[in-house]
Amino acid sequence: MIGAIALLVLGVVDPCAPVKVEASADPESAAAYRQVADAERARGARETAILAYRSAAERDPADQASRRALSDLCAGGTNEGEDRFQEGLRLMDAGDLRGAIAAFHDARASGPNPSAALLEGVCHYQLHEDREAVPLLRQAESAPVHRDAARLYRGLVALRSSDAREAAALLETAAANPGIGLIASDLARLARRDGRLVLSFLADSGWDSNVALLPNGAPSTSQSADGEASLSGMGLFRPSGDNGPYLRAIGRYHWQAQLGAYDYGGASGAVGWQLAGAGRRLLGEYAYDYQTLGGSGFLSAHRLLASGWLPAGPLTLAATYFVRFESYLSIWSPFSGTVHRIEGRSSLALGPARLGLAYRVTRDGTDRSDLSWLEHGPRANLQVALSRRARFGLEGALSFRAYDAPAAGALASRADTYLDGVALFEYDLADRWTVRASLEARDALSNDPAFAYARIVPTVGLAYVLGL
Repeated sequence: MIGAIALLVLGVVDPCAPVKVEASADPESAAAYRQVADAERARGARETAILAYRSAAERDPADQASRRALSDLCAGGTNEGEDRFQEGLRLMDAGDLRGAIAAFHDARASGPNPSAALLEGVCHYQLHEDREAVPLLRQAESAPVHRDAARLYRGLVALRSSDAREAAALLETAAANPGIGLIASDLARLARRDGRLVLSFLADSGWDSNVALLPNGAPSTSQSADGEASLSGMGLFRPSGDNGPYLRAIGRYHWQAQLGAYDYGGASGAVGWQLAGAGRRLLGEYAYDYQTLGGSGFLSAHRLLASGWLPAGPLTLAATYFVRFESYLSIWSPFSGTVHRIEGRSSLALGPARLGLAYRVTRDGTDRSDLSWLEHGPRANLQVALSRRARFGLEGALSFRAYDAPAAGALASRADTYLDGVALFEYDLADRWTVRASLEARDALSNDPAFAYARIVPTVGLAYVLGL
């Protein structure tokens, strides 16, 4: 990915490689590039002049002046600065960012070199060294041929620090460049959904085929189907941006059309800290959850969580652990206890898609052994970008749950198997509005027929996200 972005920014690996003419000529744009090239050549910026002459020649097959200038500059041989610039390109493409930074720094030492400044800044950005990156990107921005690319990366720096306004302004400006317009405009839309303070809301409605989770074949199973609607909101505050402390609050209420006893609501608050750098992240948080069921208190819980992820070649590896201290209220109090969960995950980018695999282990320990259980099983998900605004996802899970002891009067301990699936489609109507449709399904198998059931839940919803 590092090499791909860098080559997109420069347009070529070898600036003196044969020119490939674009399908549609643009003499006006070529003249603008040639003017920049002449100015850069006059002040001794050989590498930038080569790139600008090359851009002019690509846009206008009849531009012989740019072709002659390009040929003269390339035939003139290389100096030490040019050698170091080419070495930096090679190292950057090979993933040796530290070596590339040293090479680009040497190339700049021999004279003005906006191209080297740009790529040295990109390398620092990839290493999460934003303070070092910004001055270099500003230096590259002074060269018209690199202005939009430099603003693209300055916008990425602002996006990472959650400065949404600055990010959106820079990215919108960069989007005027046809070479990076699609990337910049998509990132600008993302910036308007990001920031130090992010507020999001979701309203959805659907149908649940088995609200009460009645067993298969029960005479009243049809009476357990019901329409539903829900409204939820979240606020996320990150005073230092992506790297540092954060506060999160979530509220949700869910209504059943007829089975009001199953209406539920909840509120959650969390405080945490995230450390990010060079593709690696580590976070820890404390959260408190409160839930109601049928208008009465249902659950009060405290949770501690730690999670981290890092790149490993083409994969991203992650692990999460949390412990939740649950206090169920009223008649549900026997279910109170402590839940431990650990999950290991890996994901792989496959073009416009991302494939993820995980394995999860959960332990719920209560005061009663017949209510305590151990559950484990694999999960898989696939996310596909269908277009710039449309996304589709699939997730499936297989879980095996075994209870510690038989319930009163039972001959054997209960053992369940759960098959879960989710399909999700999202489409961005505008910068902050998204329509979504989902289908959830579960098939619960059990050695106790009273706990074997099936359930499907289709929903449609509208989401709004505001970044400040």
